[in-house]
This record gives sequence, structure tokens and C-alpha cells, in this order.
Amino acid sequence: MTENGPNEKTSESGESRQRWVEEMQEALDRTGDALRGAWDATRESRMSALESAKQAATELGAAIDKGIATAKERWSAVDAANDEPAPSEAPETEAAPDEPPAEAGDVTVTPVENE
Repeated sequence: MTENGPNEKTSESGESRQRWVEEMQEALDRTGDALRGAWDATRESRMSALESAKQAATELGAAIDKGIATAKERWSAVDAANDEPAPSEAPETEAAPDEPPAEAGDVTVTPVENE
């Protein structure tokens, strides 16, 4: 008769454990391959999105520059209407502390002190 002792159970347990480890490794490898494939497949889409974001940032920068130029023109016009030099052209004198800032329309001009 064949003896089914503790050594045989250990051997079967070790084989099933080894088989489980191999199956898990294969599943992990397939998962990694699938993720790499998905990442590579979306590369063109990601690059397109990046280019769109760059273009939008460039357009935003141009819009900001245009807004700054327009604001400077308006401030210069307000200063000219009040017969005051533009803040960049103002003489380096201190304004009286109790003197309110000049106002015209919806723009308030506050003198800037240059040191």
C-alpha cells in the first residue's frame, strides 16, 4: 500500500503554491502589457491635448498683453484729461498725505512714489 504521510501533503501544497505564484505572475504581466498598450494608444490624444493647451496659453498671454496695453492707454487718457503726468512720468515729489487720489469715470489713479 501507498503511504499518504505528511511529506506527500507538503509536496502537493508546495506544487499548488508554485502554480498559484506562476498564475499570478502571468496575470500581472498581462495587466502590465495591457496598461502599456493603453498608454501607448492614447499618446496621440495626449499630445493633441498638450498642443491645444499650449495654444490656449499663448492666446491667453496675447489677450493679457492686449488688456494691459488698453489699460495703459486709458490711464494715459485719464491723466491727460486731468492735466496730470502719467505715473511713469510723474516727478519724484511726495504727494500730500491728505490729498485724495484723482478720479475720472470708473478709474481711480493713485500716484506711485519712486525711490
